Amino acid sequence: MKLTMCIVGCGGYARNVLGDIHDMTDEFDYYFASRDISKAQQYSEDFGGVGAFGAYEEAAADPRVQSLYFFTPHDTHLDNVKLAAKHGKHILIEKPIARTLDEAQEMIQIARDAGVKLMVAENYRFLLTVDKALEIMRQGPVGDSFGELRQIELQAEGYSVPKEWRTSAEQNGGGVFIDGGIHYVDIMLNIGGYPESVHAIQPPQTHTEVEGEDGILMTARLPGGVAAVINFSRATPIRETPHMVHLTGTKGKLSFVPNGNELSVENRQVRRTVRVPAPRRGVRQMVSEFRKAIEEDREPSMSGLEGTRDLAIVLAAYESARTGEVVRLSEPQT
Repeated sequence: MKLTMCIVGCGGYARNVLGDIHDMTDEFDYYFASRDISKAQQYSEDFGGVGAFGAYEEAAADPRVQSLYFFTPHDTHLDNVKLAAKHGKHILIEKPIARTLDEAQEMIQIARDAGVKLMVAENYRFLLTVDKALEIMRQGPVGDSFGELRQIELQAEGYSVPKEWRTSAEQNGGGVFIDGGIHYVDIMLNIGGYPESVHAIQPPQTHTEVEGEDGILMTARLPGGVAAVINFSRATPIRETPHMVHLTGTKGKLSFVPNGNELSVENRQVRRTVRVPAPRRGVRQMVSEFRKAIEEDREPSMSGLEGTRDLAIVLAAYESARTGEVVRLSEPQT
């Protein structure tokens, strides 16, 4: 089945994503919607689209459009879902699913009541490096060399200043952790399971012009007593360095750059490199999963519930950073 998808919100990140998926013309026909019709038309011309709209409502109401992919500020996500569901359109919405758990749960219910699919555009759920790490840990040829998972370390440091609506804690739902750090929360959850508790510290602020935090350090206790730590910063005064994931087992260790194409597998006797196909940030696999979920009439693997689980961990980290206390979690149910 070929799916007609309208890209809603023609900003810089949409251009990045389209660089990965514009040639998937065997699976999609692309429309574009912007409040500036000239921008939508330019995107359609640049990326081989079949049409453009100068209003989101116009795109949602058009019978040629089957689905909407929203690249919009976090505070508009609930209204985006309401608009799409009103017109019976399937929904792919950028992470985070929402700013609050109440918003997320309302979005899930709206989509369910309308009989449309809701998927969160969390491309890190589809990274080939993470898939290979899970394969090695669970079933791979060197699985016995890894043993049981003991610890997860995720380090993602760099320097950039949030701009426009991302400077507002109200619109963004917080600072950099809910916006970019949630990717690493999803890797942690995908590999280690849902945390029993988290503790977080917000370092002194560097980007004082930004309302939300510019970095956070979170530790988590995962099922089986597995320890996890995420160090996420957009205020570390260094040149951009590769973000790293380290997985320590009872017999060995796995290390990789999430968006890279190889993993280091080592123990006390040997170290070797396992390669995966050239990366495209998981975006192609993500949109294909969206299309297949619609075609097969099933929940997408990165469902609204999965997005809510990620969000709940981020919000628990915020609570811990604010209170200084360990926050115990109960897994969201919808």
